[in-house]
Amino acid sequence: MNNNEIIMDLEDYKYILTHNGKIDGIVGSCNINEFNKNLDSIKNSIKKAKGILIKFGIHRNQSLFIINDYISEINDLTSNDAEIIFGTENIDNIDEDFLRYEIIITGIE
Repeated sequence: MNNNEIIMDLEDYKYILTHNGKIDGIVGSCNINEFNKNLDSIKNSIKKAKGILIKFGIHRNQSLFIINDYISEINDLTSNDAEIIFGTENIDNIDEDFLRYEIIITGIE
């Protein structure tokens, strides 16, 4: 059994919300290979963000390598001074090929 949880807490949310500026975000679920398509609606916000919090819900048997790839892709969209906090939680009643996500984008100029 994998332990692929990266725990986030209330302090992570509070910290990411300290960035001044507009706030955007998205919550949803999709097939794990279609996550990039769901980012299209917020890519402009990601590019202008000072802070991004991302929480993924995945099946415990899912590898964190794909999550790492998605975090790298989001990081490539951001400015050098943007802060990214991410975490994962195990969801037992989700198909191994599905992903839940919550993204909060702050400090948008």
